[in-house]
Amino acid sequence: MNIQEKLIQNYPLINKVDSELNCYLLDKKRYLVFWDELIKKDSIEKILNYLEEKTKNAKFTDYKTLIVVGKTKEKFEKVDLLYFNNVNTFVVFYLINEETNDVYMNDSWISSLGLNYKKYVRKINEILNK
Repeated sequence: MNIQEKLIQNYPLINKVDSELNCYLLDKKRYLVFWDELIKKDSIEKILNYLEEKTKNAKFTDYKTLIVVGKTKEKFEKVDLLYFNNVNTFVVFYLINEETNDVYMNDSWISSLGLNYKKYVRKINEILNK
């Protein structure tokens, strides 16, 4: 079973957002995005710009947290996995290196704008490590 299928079945994810993104609403203002391409450190900025462009519409709340689940072949530090656009959006990455079985995640607690993501990232991690 692949990552997306496992999360959809076990979370369960039932609120698919009608968008170009492969995205589900987890809870108020929190979205899970499945990223199909390999995520590299030098592609993060491009991904962030793409996410910002695709979520600036009525299908997404003004203030939001996007949890991006994807694959990588690089090593990431916890601080490299959280971004804020200085306005209204947090993006946190949950990355898996299938070659080394390493998981890179940021499960910190934030209090800004009511957009905390800690319990959602931890639940994703729990499901994928069963």
